Amino acid sequence: MLPVLIQSLLLASTGFLSVGSMTLVILLLLSDRGWRNGLGYALGYFSGYSLIGVSVVVVGYRVTVSSSGEPGLFLPTLLMILGALLLWLAWRNWRRPVSPNQEEPRFFAIVDSITPPKAFVFGALVTVINFKNLALFLTALSVVILSALPLGQKIIVTLLAALVFSLSVTIPLSIYVAFPHRARDLLNRLKNALEHHSRPIGIWAPLIFGLLFLLKGISAWL
Repeated sequence: MLPVLIQSLLLASTGFLSVGSMTLVILLLLSDRGWRNGLGYALGYFSGYSLIGVSVVVVGYRVTVSSSGEPGLFLPTLLMILGALLLWLAWRNWRRPVSPNQEEPRFFAIVDSITPPKAFVFGALVTVINFKNLALFLTALSVVILSALPLGQKIIVTLLAALVFSLSVTIPLSIYVAFPHRARDLLNRLKNALEHHSRPIGIWAPLIFGLLFLLKGISAWL
């Protein structure tokens, strides 16, 4: 179980590429309803990926049990495809011209009017409509699906992978809870740092992960 868990969690760490969700949960934490909105979004985010993950793993378990095909080339191929897509994303972000006037998304203007239930629903909805994140999460789950672990252990690893993948939204919430008196200042600094370094992050993060996935996929082929 341990090798599958480590490999799955390493792939799930790509959830840190979701700078948008991290920025959004910070804005929710800084809103009028503060930690309630942030907690609602984080719970929706984690619940969405957990539900998707468990569903996919259960279906994948039944398929692998009923089939006797060779899945050995599936994961290397998937890693190379995902690596190529991440490299393309890094290239696209590098080619994108820098806008001198960065406009905030319209959603940011209505953050204060969002209630915790709406934040929960929005967090769960993001897991479905953000196809880049969904592809990264399913790649982490492919290790679990193709493993020989019993279904119970696969579900445990899946939930842990969903938790690691959701760190981009749970870390700001943890900061808010751990440092209640300094939370607003710390979160504002983090938000400003993300906004200031959004272009380098958008280039280097997918570039590094893309190269890692591509090299891992190629090495597994050889």
